[in-house]
Amino acid sequence: MWPSRYNVPAHLGVGFVLIAYFVPALILKVQDDYSDEVVNLYVTILVVGTISYLIGMFLGFSIKPGKTNFSFDVLPLNLYEERVIRVTKMFLCIGIPSMILGYLMMGFVPLFAADPVAAKFFRGQYQVPFYTSIVYLSSFLILSNITPISIMIWYQDKKKVFFLIATIVAICLMMLSLSRGPAFTGILYAIIIVMSFKSRKSFALLIFLIIFIYLFSSIFYYLIGIKDINDIAGGFKSDDHLMWRVIAGGTVDIDDQLNFLKFFVDNPIWTYGRTVVGGLVPSHYEWNPSVYTLRVVNPGEDLSTLISGGLRLPGPVWGYVSFQWIGVVVFSFISGLIKGFFLKYVKTWILKYKSILTSTVIIIIATAIFEPLSGFYTFSLYTLPPAIILMFYMYRFKLK
Repeated sequence: MWPSRYNVPAHLGVGFVLIAYFVPALILKVQDDYSDEVVNLYVTILVVGTISYLIGMFLGFSIKPGKTNFSFDVLPLNLYEERVIRVTKMFLCIGIPSMILGYLMMGFVPLFAADPVAAKFFRGQYQVPFYTSIVYLSSFLILSNITPISIMIWYQDKKKVFFLIATIVAICLMMLSLSRGPAFTGILYAIIIVMSFKSRKSFALLIFLIIFIYLFSSIFYYLIGIKDINDIAGGFKSDDHLMWRVIAGGTVDIDDQLNFLKFFVDNPIWTYGRTVVGGLVPSHYEWNPSVYTLRVVNPGEDLSTLISGGLRLPGPVWGYVSFQWIGVVVFSFISGLIKGFFLKYVKTWILKYKSILTSTVIIIIATAIFEPLSGFYTFSLYTLPPAIILMFYMYRFKLK
């Protein structure tokens, strides 16, 4: 809908598609491990969903954007960016000490725990009180959302060394949690935005850099010793290569989705849309999307003992398990409509201001607020704190 080097959210998908879909499906051919019935159902759902999504996206993008009361839309650019600097400094000064406090309250750091994966998901002996998780997760969400903005403040004015140092500290703290995405995303966004805005030549190099970063993310757990490379050798096929198995092992979306459908076909548990709001219910609510996916693929098991954050399913599959084929069409169409509508606004704002700092804020707002609205079928409590944080960038609150 917007083929431009300024369409930063779209660039991120290049590396993800390669790791999560291209390598598993075309090189490793993981679909051969499943029955034709499951594979055909999966492909049909995705094809119908994709067509519906594109129709919705085209219609949403065709809507003419109007004036908003967001701060960057009403304030002079220099005044808005001064405000961005103040707000970001405030959140850094809150987020960094709070995350250190969170680790102290937890009594362990996932990276150095005896069972790092269990520690990451707070399972077994690593369960923590609710108030502790609130401190830890709140500070984590603050830092993960503002680090790209902090990097860009320093990039725009090298004299603001505080933001560079604070960003490095924040990224190191997040890496200790073993959450690869948030830890690397801040750096990734900053690099993508800088290279996209710099020139067409640097943008061409960017695509290769994105792929490299995603490859590095895939092998991150092997590099730090959390996963043993020998553990993946047992499932090798005759024509497999260790490198592709390691790369695909970082993001197992197709395998997870096919496995989910295999269990669902044998024992369908229709959600009737309850997972749309299930993620907003705290604790291990049965219709929480993460809990639901684990319940389907682990029938009869105690889910509290499983070390997993759930499976990542695409929108068309969520539509199917909710209302069968009508759900595939409706969920995908609505998702595309919302995505296209907000994408048109993002395009308009970025081309209007052409400021790398303000554009960074807009892109973060798009990914942290607009993107979850497009993925309404998996609303989560975790989408609320970033929205609250970014409200300070979107609206004018008096800061003393």
